[in-house]
Amino acid sequence: MVTRTLDWQIATVKATRQETPNVKTLTLALPSWTPHRAGQHYDIRLTAEDGYSAQRSYSVASEPERAGVIDITVERIGEGEVSPFLDDIAVVGDRFEVRGPIGGYFVWDAASGGPLLLVAGGSGVVPLMAMLRHRAASRANVPARLLYSSRTFDDV
Repeated sequence: MVTRTLDWQIATVKATRQETPNVKTLTLALPSWTPHRAGQHYDIRLTAEDGYSAQRSYSVASEPERAGVIDITVERIGEGEVSPFLDDIAVVGDRFEVRGPIGGYFVWDAASGGPLLLVAGGSGVVPLMAMLRHRAASRANVPARLLYSSRTFDDV
């Protein structure tokens, strides 16, 4: 088993896209980009002027084939410390700390083959979308099916 220390780096918001009333996708440019595997996540740390910091983990929504940037898709949690900033306040040009990619137990790459049966509810669909986008970008001839559930139609 290989263990490595992940360093924090400063990511810059390059684009935002409102997916639903409570979900936003942010495209982040990373100065020290490491290819991720579909299904991995990044930690995001926000630090206030008084030094207080909060961090949360967010799955990568984009395919690994996009070099230098990642997409993260964030669902606003009402009283959350990080998601309200990312969903309501963050704009193009904002900068904050990230580290990753992290995780290797729930990943898929085209060489793994298939077929794929992906089942998700709510924001749990994010890493599965990375897998489907990777499947398309790699032109993998792997049958795939996504079963998705949400609380309301507006959340789709």
